[in-house]
Amino acid sequence: MRARLGKRLRPFLRSTTFRLFVPVVLFQLVATGGVLSFVWIAGQQSVRDEQQALVEELRDDLLDTYQDGGVTALAANIERRLGSEGRRAPVLLLADAQGRSLAGNLSALPPPDPAAGGLFETVLYRSDSTQPQHMALSETRLPDGATLLAGIEIGRDLKLQHSFEQALVAALFLALPLAMLVAVLTSRLVGQRVHDMAQTAHRVGSGAFDARVPLDGSGDAFDELAGEINAMLARIETLVGELRVVAEGLAHDLRSPVTRLRSALEQAALEASDPAAEAAMNRALAEADTLTRILATALQIGRAEAGIGRERFEEAALGGFLEDLAALYEPYAEEEGFTLAAEAPEGLSVLLHRELMGQALGNLIDNAVKYAGGGSAITLFAGKSEGQVVLGVRDDGPGIPEAQREAALQRFGRLDPTRSVAGSGLGLALVEAVAKLHDGRVELADAPGGGLEVRLLLGARE
Repeated sequence: MRARLGKRLRPFLRSTTFRLFVPVVLFQLVATGGVLSFVWIAGQQSVRDEQQALVEELRDDLLDTYQDGGVTALAANIERRLGSEGRRAPVLLLADAQGRSLAGNLSALPPPDPAAGGLFETVLYRSDSTQPQHMALSETRLPDGATLLAGIEIGRDLKLQHSFEQALVAALFLALPLAMLVAVLTSRLVGQRVHDMAQTAHRVGSGAFDARVPLDGSGDAFDELAGEINAMLARIETLVGELRVVAEGLAHDLRSPVTRLRSALEQAALEASDPAAEAAMNRALAEADTLTRILATALQIGRAEAGIGRERFEEAALGGFLEDLAALYEPYAEEEGFTLAAEAPEGLSVLLHRELMGQALGNLIDNAVKYAGGGSAITLFAGKSEGQVVLGVRDDGPGIPEAQREAALQRFGRLDPTRSVAGSGLGLALVEAVAKLHDGRVELADAPGGGLEVRLLLGARE
């Protein structure tokens, strides 16, 4: 279970969607964290500034009283304030030079703190309370040696600050799913635009040259890219249309003189009285037939590689298709000493160009008959492998060495140009072109028990 999960996750972790998802989430978290940090710092500073302003205002008011009436007037002002404001009274203490309390609601001065500065925070007991309280205080030394301690209780500010901190932490945790949601929506939006382009490319590759990437009218980079792709596709559609015209015209123009040449050679052969001349005419006729086949095959390869013919795809039951093909080529194979059989699972079908696929498999049968010397059996087969439909031909001949298989697929490539077997070197090239027309590829492999197996993996374009 874990291995399957890991196997599914690995492609996703390497995907562009994931590579876009991660930075978007990180950016959202960093941006949110930065904003929340700024709010927290600004809030902290605002509270401190307000506390300092209140303490300084209280201290300055008391110092004005001291300037006007001395210690006695200051003590009287302190007691009056404490009596009139009740529980909301500030924190006040007037102590003489020896530290004895003269007035206020603190019993004694706090321990000296050299690092405290003008305004400091501490925890003290007020004389009217049994619970310690958080206070912000200012300590002022008076000219006569007395000390004035003025401040406010900040317990409520600290509670509010703690609640504020908890809210910021909660907001940061809430930002994670929101960032993931934004990243998912962004990835889906980008992915959808790319998917539309990929679908259009697939349709064009399947022969629908009039397909275009949909535009949303936003004028953004994706819309600009889609417009450029559509312009390119329009040009491709024009070129493919011209290629069709040229291919059809070329096929006609080339066949006509070759046909006329063949007719002239046949007439000359009939009129020849010299056996040597008649034999020469017959050899020329054979070469003309070979030229006709080469021209037809080369044109078919070019048309297949251009994607021409996809509009003629139809659903074909492979069992019946291969049996019909085997029945057609069976007399030819038996004449050369081979048995020909067809193997296909029940109910297997696929979209294909029946005529081109039949010709491709026919070329493979012809190659097996010509080059599987020493063998006796040829098999047409079909099946499924890893979700792909496989068609092919296997024989029990000598096969093709692995080092020479790539050369065998090249156009006009022949593994032994000096061999006496007639051929143009286009057979496997046509098979590969037909496979590509079906979004597939060709594989050459050793057949079970010896020989060569040529497979067409449909829908497996690399």
